[in-house]
Amino acid sequence: RQAVEDGEVRWEVPFAGYSPTEWTDDAVFANSRELHTGDRWADPPRVSRAKLADRKTYAFDGQTEAVGKALLFDGDRPLNPMGRTGLCGRGLLGKWGPNHAADPIVTRYDDAGRLQVIVIQRCDTKQWALPGGMVDEGESLSDAVKREFKEEAGNLEGEAKELFEKQMKELFAGGRQVYRGYTDDPRNTDNAWTETTAVHFHCSKELGNKLRLASGDDAQAVKWLHVD
Repeated sequence: RQAVEDGEVRWEVPFAGYSPTEWTDDAVFANSRELHTGDRWADPPRVSRAKLADRKTYAFDGQTEAVGKALLFDGDRPLNPMGRTGLCGRGLLGKWGPNHAADPIVTRYDDAGRLQVIVIQRCDTKQWALPGGMVDEGESLSDAVKREFKEEAGNLEGEAKELFEKQMKELFAGGRQVYRGYTDDPRNTDNAWTETTAVHFHCSKELGNKLRLASGDDAQAVKWLHVD
C-alpha cells in the first residue's frame, strides 16, 4: 500500500506521484457471481459504470444516494468518497464501490446495574468486535442484522436452539438505528470500501439474564463485555 500523507488524501488535492498498488485477493476472483463455482458473493472483475451508478451509498451523513450521482469515478471504477488509500482494486472486498454491512449492538444491564454489550472474538484477527457482517445480495437490512447475530452468537442445537429462536424474536421486536455511513476499515481501497448500519437492541432484565450465547461462523468466542 502506497503511503499517503494526511494532506494528500482528498481527490481534489494534486498528487503527481500517486501510483497505488493494484490488488484484489484471489478469494474475491474465486467467488465471482459470473462463475458457477464458489459462493458467488463478489462482483466480476469488470462491472460497467452504468450498473454501478444505480447502487446506493450511505457515505455522506448516512443519507441514501445513488452511486452515480454521489461519487467520483475513474473510468468504470468508483472512487472512495473519503479519498486516497494507497491501494486500488478491491483488496479483500467483494463489490466495487460500497460494501454494505450490518452491525447489531445488543446490550443489557447486569445484576450490579452495569451496562454490557455482546461482542465476538474474530477467528482471523483475534480482536473483539460487534457480531456483524456483510449484507448479502438482495437481503434486507433487518434480515442481515438477525442473520449475523444468529450465525456469530447463536450457534446452538436442539432445544437450546429453539429457545434461542424465541428469544431472538423478543429481542429483535424493537431496535433503533444509531449509525449509518462510511467505516474506517483496514480493508478499504480506492475503489472498494465498507459502509455499515448499526442498530441498537436492548434486552429486558429477564431476557438479558436468560439469553444463552454460543459462538459460530467466523467467531471463536462470544461474551458480554462491560461498557466503560
